[in-house]
Amino acid sequence: MIIIKNNKEYKSVYNCKDSISDYNIVLFVKKNNLGYNRFGFTAAKKIKLAVKRNIIRRRLKEIVRLNECNLKEGYDFVLMARVNAADSDYKSLEKSFFKLMKKKKMLKGDLNK
Repeated sequence: MIIIKNNKEYKSVYNCKDSISDYNIVLFVKKNNLGYNRFGFTAAKKIKLAVKRNIIRRRLKEIVRLNECNLKEGYDFVLMARVNAADSDYKSLEKSFFKLMKKKKMLKGDLNK
């Protein structure tokens, strides 16, 4: 998994205006023409405790790590945790992730039906 690290790359994904959201997560997508995916993970500052923000980011990273092989290649993804994600467990974050990826048609093969 390749992580988006610098602020300029995050902003280019945000400014693409291609996003979708649900109760827990906002997903930003941008085509990158690199042949592989890059991922960024953020959490809303409204989640007051840094510990909570870090736990959510780690959960999102794990979800992506385990399911990266099911995603179409050539995109930059930024997953932003919303305030509601602070009260969510791993399973509900994973469910949100798949729901958003399915709506954006980013899943490969049979998973996209």
